[in-house]
Amino acid sequence: MVSGPGSYSPVRFAVVGAGHMGANHIKKIKAIGDRIHATVSVIVEPDELRATALAREFSANERPKIISNIGQLSQLGQDDYPEAAIVAVPASIHVETAAACLAKGLHVLVEKPLGFSALDVRELEAQAVRARKHIQVGLLERWTIANLWGKWRPKTGPWTLNSVRSGPFVPRAADTDVIHDLMIHDIDMWVLLNSVFEFPRISKVRAWGRKLRSDHLDYAIVALDLEDGGMARFFSSRLSAEASRNWEMTGPGWHATIDFMRRSLKRFERVGRDMNAFEAFENHWTNGDPLGLEIEAFVHRIRGVNDPAATLPFCEPSKLIPSPENVVRCHEIIDEILSCIKVLDA
Repeated sequence: MVSGPGSYSPVRFAVVGAGHMGANHIKKIKAIGDRIHATVSVIVEPDELRATALAREFSANERPKIISNIGQLSQLGQDDYPEAAIVAVPASIHVETAAACLAKGLHVLVEKPLGFSALDVRELEAQAVRARKHIQVGLLERWTIANLWGKWRPKTGPWTLNSVRSGPFVPRAADTDVIHDLMIHDIDMWVLLNSVFEFPRISKVRAWGRKLRSDHLDYAIVALDLEDGGMARFFSSRLSAEASRNWEMTGPGWHATIDFMRRSLKRFERVGRDMNAFEAFENHWTNGDPLGLEIEAFVHRIRGVNDPAATLPFCEPSKLIPSPENVVRCHEIIDEILSCIKVLDA
């Protein structure tokens, strides 16, 4: 686990949006706040009943203030004014909400997606630099793959990746497309692996999609071809009867399967010439807490602690926490996908 931030005063959070993910953040900070030195000081939510129900889970002397919009932050006293915001509003207003929080002098953790183009991301990151504040995007699967991957260093050469991320249609996500909703996790992890293993450049992008349940893509298949003959295939759907989150990978002398729902990685490495001459390895992260790690790492960044992921051997801590370069690169790939995608008839 990440080490605690010592004797620093608690980071006061405003959680903006008390829906599904906002409630998760509020409950997680309540659960681990004493250990990581963080508190929820404000819930920003226009639905007063929803916000009140969450606030009442706290003891009377720790109960967050409730306001209906970010503009009302100016009404708070010094002891209640937050240092940081967690933005968990509908995806369609992530950019404007994150910008408003930065303008109020807050560090900002934004649920994915940070924006809907690489330009959105660059502009928000530039605003954060001008404000001398941290901005971070919530991409929970990074913590899962890092803890599953461990010290494994597979042989380089042409790799193949086939990812499946699907589940039933959820109306609350209908304000964005399935690529920004689901596939972004897999593209982000591919970018993370690239920052460690330095894949060849993408030589060709192809994509297909369909709108059925919403006004946005609900189903997408993406093919990335690499200059060395390697390839990555991403399939995402919110039209499936059941949820699935899997990767199948191959490389010179090895193959591997990652099940993100069960948090397991099984890999096989060649040890001889026979077809069965493969040694099997298996990693599990059954008690993992990616949301807690994400919030804790953000607290460390705010407090200037230099080792937010020092116990994870996967890669440098600065690479595990989504860097500006990685987030921009992820959105550049998504921009290219959306520019060439063939939308099939509904």
